[in-house]
Amino acid sequence: MNLFPYLFLKLQFTQDKGHIFVSVHLVDEVKGACNVGDKVLQQGLNLVQDMSSKTYNTLSGFPVVDRWRSWENFKTLNSKDAVEDPEKIKLLVTVEDTGVGIHLGAQDRIFTPFVQADSSTSRHYGGTGIGLSISKHLVELMHGEIGFVSEPGIGSTFSFTGSFAKGEVSSLDSRWKQYDPVVSEFQGLRALVVDNRSIRAEVTRYHLRRLGISVDITLSMESTCTYLSNACGTSDFAHLAMILIDKDAWNQERVLQFRSLLKEHRQKGRLNVSTNFPKIFLLATAMTPLERSKLKIAGFVDNVLMKPLRLSVIVACFQELLGNGRKDQVHRKKTTLGTLLREKRILVVDDNKVNRRVAEGALKKYGAIVSCVEKGQDALDKLRPPHNFDACFMDLQMPEMDGFEATRQIRSVETQVNEKIASGEASIDMYGNVSYWHIPILAMTADVIQATNEECMNCGMDGYVSKPFEEEQLYSAVASFFESG
Repeated sequence: MNLFPYLFLKLQFTQDKGHIFVSVHLVDEVKGACNVGDKVLQQGLNLVQDMSSKTYNTLSGFPVVDRWRSWENFKTLNSKDAVEDPEKIKLLVTVEDTGVGIHLGAQDRIFTPFVQADSSTSRHYGGTGIGLSISKHLVELMHGEIGFVSEPGIGSTFSFTGSFAKGEVSSLDSRWKQYDPVVSEFQGLRALVVDNRSIRAEVTRYHLRRLGISVDITLSMESTCTYLSNACGTSDFAHLAMILIDKDAWNQERVLQFRSLLKEHRQKGRLNVSTNFPKIFLLATAMTPLERSKLKIAGFVDNVLMKPLRLSVIVACFQELLGNGRKDQVHRKKTTLGTLLREKRILVVDDNKVNRRVAEGALKKYGAIVSCVEKGQDALDKLRPPHNFDACFMDLQMPEMDGFEATRQIRSVETQVNEKIASGEASIDMYGNVSYWHIPILAMTADVIQATNEECMNCGMDGYVSKPFEEEQLYSAVASFFESG
């Protein structure tokens, strides 16, 4: 089922008012907190509280209700005797909406099927009033709890918990590395994370490992000095490219000691020259541009990474400080990609109008001639030989005929035509003077885990590209089919 139209409808609900903000935390981070508001701030869960108004300052500038009130009655968070399953992980998901809010008289029946807080809501925005009821049942199936807090004119915040099986890290890592070309750029580098909270340190380690970076963790600046002294002369230390220090563990005097120690090791040849000098990053939740600038000018840090950490921001920051000639490399890729796609006729197949327009715009930017259809059957009709398309970008999840079935049928038609040509039953000129038909079909999906090689190859696809398009991945996907010229 394609949920995008429904999500888009919900986003329309508040886009004129402010924002929708989704956050995910480990239940362990807030479990048992008596005054969650203060604890959340202390734990660095990226909540900025305005104590005078009891609302948050948000990215949109609109106030939002106190989010911790939406989960303050959860048994999962308040029970000290709950038995934890080591094979499970519990998450707390919070959704803030600076919309119209829910008036007090309707709040006790908001999870009742086919009931909305205001009948005018469905007339203006659509909807049936069953969404929250379904959500409640889904959360219960995940052995979780759901709750909310709402203030008319300010908005609503919904929170729920869920219990999930722990994934296999090696499996996820291998899939990420298979599909992301950025990984090879940082492969083999080593990082040291300094954080006095082990759970938070593991989150940072997770992001870095996705980039192929090996990570060690120390829990204090003092233990970091010991680590640097003990590790010198080892191969791990030779490839140390960065030290990431959480603001809670930050100590300027110790940082100066780090730099002095690292300079000494570099002079003695204990650091790999290719990594230059290990970069020092500060991880901070709230810091003004002026504060960040002062730290960099004073030489305490090379850069500041703001939390919550986002992979795209980490990559850009690392490329700027660690990469050699990275900008030239990207420029050459862009030029080559434009050469590869120029004048190529590409068919985009997607049932969602917004997705089609985005894909069309991205491909046209590189000189491609793009046609779009919204159904798998339409794609099958367009790609019956003879046709003049050079490639097809196919969405996977579509009604009536999905991308997998459409590809299977396209390959079946191509096979029949090729057999006729090979046997002499049909002449080449009947099929556009092409002796063998096989159009490259690339799956378009926002779900990396779903789009495995096995699934794509089994139905006859030639590869996949993620949505939204990323330049380097797009290049990698089309380079094997189109020669530059």
